[in-house]
Amino acid sequence: MICVKRGPLGACRETVKRTVENDNDKANSYFKDPQDSMKDKYSAYQLQKIDVGENTKTVASSEGNELIEKLRQQSVDNKDRNDKIIRAKTLQNDMGASFGPLSDQVAILNSDGETFSLLKGAQAMRLKKAGYIKDKRFVTQPSQQVIDEAYDAPEGSGIGGFIGGIKKGIFGGEE
Repeated sequence: MICVKRGPLGACRETVKRTVENDNDKANSYFKDPQDSMKDKYSAYQLQKIDVGENTKTVASSEGNELIEKLRQQSVDNKDRNDKIIRAKTLQNDMGASFGPLSDQVAILNSDGETFSLLKGAQAMRLKKAGYIKDKRFVTQPSQQVIDEAYDAPEGSGIGGFIGGIKKGIFGGEE
């Protein structure tokens, strides 16, 4: 439907069905058809489908280009490793809601890159000082014995060790 009569403020007063005789659309006079060379460039026979898991993509053919074929094969080879990295980063970013700065527990990514270990904050700090943890991930996976030893506070730590350290720092003597 097109408007054939308008009111003083632009409201449409009379409409009729669009036909060839009353059509005033000038877009066809401005639109240029693409050349035949452009049509050939984007035609369907030059495109091929690539299966990437559950998605299928259509890309331009790269027959004879060794670099592109090599990069495609490299992408297929690295897909599992890249998926594992993305999964680990996504889980670490989502843990902020559960393990905030005031939480007494910390989730540490195991050295396999897939699972997490839940440790107490002080226990994780002791393992970090021992060189087992860097950037909230285990550099080398410690044995269960090492983790249990880090759980037990050494002598002079805890609230008593903190107060004793203050007294020692102020008065310069034994606790």
